[in-house]
Amino acid sequence: MKTVQRRHGESTPDDASPDAPAAFVARKQREIALLDGCLSHSLALPPVGTLAHVLEQKLKIAAALRAERSLESWAITETARPEVQTWQTGAYRFTYGYQRADLNVQGPPIYAALAEKTRVLTEETLYTTSGMSAIAAFVTGLLAVRGRVEWRMPRDGYGETRELLERFPGRIRIVASPRGRAATPDTTRVLMVDSAAQSGVFARLAQSSRDVALLVVDTTCYDQASGRIRRIVRWAQRRNVPVVMLRSHAKLDCLGIEFGRMGSIVLAWHRDDTAAWMHDLVAEVRNAIRLIGAAPIPAHFPPFVGTDEYRACTAARTASMMRNVRRMQRTLRATPLGAALTPYQHGLYFTLSPRGTLRIRDTRRAVNALAEALAAEGLPVRHAGSFGFDFVAVEWFPDPVTHRNVIRVAPGDIPPSVALRVADGLVRWFARQGHGEAEPPADDQELAAP
Repeated sequence: MKTVQRRHGESTPDDASPDAPAAFVARKQREIALLDGCLSHSLALPPVGTLAHVLEQKLKIAAALRAERSLESWAITETARPEVQTWQTGAYRFTYGYQRADLNVQGPPIYAALAEKTRVLTEETLYTTSGMSAIAAFVTGLLAVRGRVEWRMPRDGYGETRELLERFPGRIRIVASPRGRAATPDTTRVLMVDSAAQSGVFARLAQSSRDVALLVVDTTCYDQASGRIRRIVRWAQRRNVPVVMLRSHAKLDCLGIEFGRMGSIVLAWHRDDTAAWMHDLVAEVRNAIRLIGAAPIPAHFPPFVGTDEYRACTAARTASMMRNVRRMQRTLRATPLGAALTPYQHGLYFTLSPRGTLRIRDTRRAVNALAEALAAEGLPVRHAGSFGFDFVAVEWFPDPVTHRNVIRVAPGDIPPSVALRVADGLVRWFARQGHGEAEPPADDQELAAP
């Protein structure tokens, strides 16, 4: 399929009407066929006709896939080993012993950008139970190898990452600016790029100091073949800086179904002596995964990844979600909600700040009421804590800059006409609540953690 380049190197399908109803239905049929093809016996589901039909079929297939994996591995417990030497799920192969402490996973490359650099880069891929366990295991291994760390990360990055790093006072010093004085001899300077941040990532790379020892990238909000990731890898390669990619695979990589929780750590560095310590880092991260019990569960590895068909499907749905975000943001900016809207550079969701300063529990109640009201109008809106679905997910969200409790809206992969109807529904609902203007937080209210 021919593609056209977009800002930041992203690509989207180049056809006259990529989100026309017929094209949308055809994309959903491809996704359903890919999922159904992973079953030992097809469910032989009828062609989809509505968005509700799409959701229903995907839920059925996801349940059948999980049931099959459970039946196939019913004799595999935390203490029992499989009778075969190698266990397989889709494109993944596993070998392990007691409680998966020595789990070894072989699977398809996660990032196309690194697969293109195999002649000049050494790469190691480790898997964990979730995105946060990937970050925790990596940080634990890094401290074991390098001692004290100066961690330069954006103020508007993912809040739980900062919360984790703050658990190591005296060993990790968090700095917001990518610039600064040279690191002391006993300190390793880490530069972090966070795909969940509001601000752009490339300005941060351009402003960074030259004595960066390691580049850490949270790629969760980028497609695996994203042009942004390619640019980040090129930046690191030109400067001979090792790069570590951390990811939660539950968001964008499961074709809109919650198949299972899984995280990954991909470490890549030049094949020379300047990064010899990276071998020690890989060993210590492996040890951390074992010691904190973060080894992934084989049944959570999706059997549908690793093929050209999968890559085409996931790229198309990510592009569709980004287009829906742009459509809804354009609509909302022309309304009283425009002042309450905050965009994010990844383009997968945006947030809306209710008028006044709400406590966490009040924001959650408001989100639940919003989802119920729009669903009552026949719109595919649900109160859900993740994103990347075939419906609009709304949830309470802590704004990392203002520290206010806001509402996150993730449009998902839905037809464009439906996305515009949801935008109109948001305007109506907020108007009924008397919301629509962003206000500074009050000091005496319960706010989201920074």
